[in-house]
Amino acid sequence: MGTVYKTHQQLEDEDTERYLKKQADIFERRKARREAEGYKCTVEGCGQAFKEMLDLRSHIYDHQQEDKMRMKCNQAKCGGLKFNNRRAYNEHMEMHRAEAKVKILNNIRSVLLYNKHGLLMEEFEREYRSMIGKPVPYKVAGYNSAYDLVSNIPDVVQVTHLDGGQTLLLAMPDEKTEHISKMVGNQRSNREGFNYRTGEVLANVGRNTLRKIEKAAEAKNRKVPEFMKKQVEQLNAIGVFEGGLDLLEFQEVYDQEFGYPLDFQCYGFYSLEDFVFHVLEGVVELEEESFRWKIVPRGYARS
Repeated sequence: MGTVYKTHQQLEDEDTERYLKKQADIFERRKARREAEGYKCTVEGCGQAFKEMLDLRSHIYDHQQEDKMRMKCNQAKCGGLKFNNRRAYNEHMEMHRAEAKVKILNNIRSVLLYNKHGLLMEEFEREYRSMIGKPVPYKVAGYNSAYDLVSNIPDVVQVTHLDGGQTLLLAMPDEKTEHISKMVGNQRSNREGFNYRTGEVLANVGRNTLRKIEKAAEAKNRKVPEFMKKQVEQLNAIGVFEGGLDLLEFQEVYDQEFGYPLDFQCYGFYSLEDFVFHVLEGVVELEEESFRWKIVPRGYARS
């Protein structure tokens, strides 16, 4: 009997089952430890343990109110810094709140960034808890829910509403994380972990909706270095495109002139036509001749 190979879908289902079992095992170990040790107060010099999380939260709130009355900073890095002036204390605590909000936004971006086509809202909350170790702290940022938070930070998250009523979240990279976004954008799509449910939903959305999502993802990654545009301008200046240059010949000319191949796919483009049309617009143009594309100088008029 010949070897029986599993389908790609079967392998993905097995990977997801193993991942979820691993997460369940981790949860059970944490639960067992909590039951044995209780929920301990982490305030320096306290260490009191409670059986219920609500009791711990109430206890921590009492610590916070006590520190507020004594004008004492409760942040570990400040080492119990005390103030004699209420205004100075309030300004100091406001600085910590601003730092906390920046950290929250960075955490949200980092969770979403490694998911090429984003995450569903409910899966994002689970993924955030899994990666960061705590729920999305929307109240710290001044919002009533995690959805309110992500809906009001368009420079961090792009929110897309799908036809089935689901909400898809897509990371918007900043200058520090743009290189990570490009690498993730060029990787193959995967449906592992909490990405599995998102993949299932995206597999059933309409073509127009999926294309909209893909365009949003591409917009983050479809950029090329400025030097590459200047290289094409140099080729144009020496008359390489005069009379029209076949699209496939363009790759050969580029390789010969600069000593390395034109690797347009690493910048998120699907084809050479896609690259020329979207990146080199304003420098050269595409013209169809005998059912073949040719690159011509901008404004080129065939006689």
